[in-house]
Amino acid sequence: MKVNDVNVMSSDIFISNFKNVFENTPSISVSAEKLRPFENKNHMIKIFLNEFDNLTVNIKKNIIKNHPDLGNKFKINNDLTEMSMNEQKNAGLENCTEEEFFLFKKLNNEFKSKFDIPFIFAVKGKNKSIIIEEFKKRLQNDNIKKEVEESIRQVKQIADFRLNEIVDE
Repeated sequence: MKVNDVNVMSSDIFISNFKNVFENTPSISVSAEKLRPFENKNHMIKIFLNEFDNLTVNIKKNIIKNHPDLGNKFKINNDLTEMSMNEQKNAGLENCTEEEFFLFKKLNNEFKSKFDIPFIFAVKGKNKSIIIEEFKKRLQNDNIKKEVEESIRQVKQIADFRLNEIVDE
């Protein structure tokens, strides 16, 4: 879709189309909608990212917690937003072996136990082995504040990818 189309759509349609740019967080699309018209795609992306940046760290943590576990077999098949499902499938996570699903479950549980947030990684263009390497690398981090900051960067990267997929120019 084109930015001009985005600028003229009704508020309800706008919010429906963009409510999961930040996983299960329609409030960002509600606030971004009020800042139309957008000059171009880059301006639109900047608005969305700025709306996220203006949130408190606690609200950002809640948005991080809205993201699903990577490589969760049940969720990939049944319980993800369409955007998350496509991202995980494109990274090959729906085709994990039982051992890989078990490893993802173990890594997810360790990560949540250590940092009290799920592991967030922008998986577009990545594969299972890259994701597992990143998981292991970040689990070595002992600084919770730094991990939250990295997770915030990853959430923003995911949102940027999603907006670039939805909007052409």
